[in-house]
Amino acid sequence: MTIYTFFNHAGGVGKTSATRDFGYELASRGHRVLLVDFDPQGNLTSFLGADKWKLAPESTLLAALLEDDPKSVAGRLPPTIDVHGLSLYPATIDLAIAEAQLIAKLGRERRLANILAQLPQPYDYVLIDSPPSLGTLTVNALVAADALIAPVATRFKAIDGLPGLTRMVSELGWVKPGLGFAAFLPTMYDQRNRHDSEVLEMIREQLQPLAPVLPAVRYRAADHNDASMSGQPVQVYKPGSEAARDMAQAVSAFLALEGVPS
Repeated sequence: MTIYTFFNHAGGVGKTSATRDFGYELASRGHRVLLVDFDPQGNLTSFLGADKWKLAPESTLLAALLEDDPKSVAGRLPPTIDVHGLSLYPATIDLAIAEAQLIAKLGRERRLANILAQLPQPYDYVLIDSPPSLGTLTVNALVAADALIAPVATRFKAIDGLPGLTRMVSELGWVKPGLGFAAFLPTMYDQRNRHDSEVLEMIREQLQPLAPVLPAVRYRAADHNDASMSGQPVQVYKPGSEAARDMAQAVSAFLALEGVPS
């Protein structure tokens, strides 16, 4: 089992839809995939068609996160939700309780890591959608990962925020030595726009020394936004679309880096 956290402290980079579609693509190729929605906003949960407003707090990882007896954590894990061939630990706004209460807990940075080490069934990949913030939940999501996948929008402001992104990961070496990036995933790309093409080249130049830069995922509002509103991966909502093809290429490139047949 390999755990990847999709992380970018900047919002609006397509992180949640990338987590969803990346996970679906892996599952469609026969891999066992667990998605963990670790953002109290619960967008990944909604983007997969689960009604976060009807979910009980007990369906999330909240209780396990706040449990003080680590030996009882495994027994407190709720069942996952099955959506589109994926397993999902959903999130509701109640997860925000953990943000405040974890501050006073021992081992607060490693709570999620300890939970995922005791999953009742095996997975090939666990993908965590982290909050677009720098709080305790985000630190948990980062520390739980074997490595990070960072969606980076092909916009100049995304380039401007890269030093902060890499600095935070470097500082987490005090908690998780060796934590680094598995890959960078360019998102929101519009090849018709010269600005996007220039920024994509800048992303490759600046980030390639840190980790591989995957093929860019083109953005089409009619595909991504409507897929999210429909609660479906873009490959299900509009198979054969540019977005679906791009994600397939990105996952193929990623699996090739891992030495896994695609």
